[in-house]
Amino acid sequence: MIDPISAFALAQGAIKGIQAAIKMGKDIQGSTGDVMKFFDAKDVVAKEAVKDPKKKYSSATSQAMSTVMQLHELNKAEEELKWHFINQGQSALWTQIVLERNSIVQRRKAQEILDAKAAKNRKEEIDEAITMGLCILVATAIFALVGWGIIELKGK
Repeated sequence: MIDPISAFALAQGAIKGIQAAIKMGKDIQGSTGDVMKFFDAKDVVAKEAVKDPKKKYSSATSQAMSTVMQLHELNKAEEELKWHFINQGQSALWTQIVLERNSIVQRRKAQEILDAKAAKNRKEEIDEAITMGLCILVATAIFALVGWGIIELKGK
């Protein structure tokens, strides 16, 4: 996984590539690779904004400022990208991209929930198997001690 600072730099580079292609009069679809890099990097930055980062900031405000400003800049760039699609008569294509992105996000979230439930169930099964094994071991030890005690009593 790429760190958010590198992702932000990658997103900025992708934006510059897209803008250069547009200035040269290329169709927005000719910049598909840069567009995909931009969205991949934007997702990394957005995910970082909602999780607790490992690096330390001097204050919560500086952390908030960093992530909010990066997201603001990337959201602005996405809005410009949207308008490039619209200006080139590709508004339907942009709409399809957004709808598919939303669908993918929903499927991924649903899968994450299912994976988390499966992991929890698996952990519970393992815990139960360990508990069962320990109970059997203790019961066997108790029966062995009782049997040994009975044998010792009969021998006296």
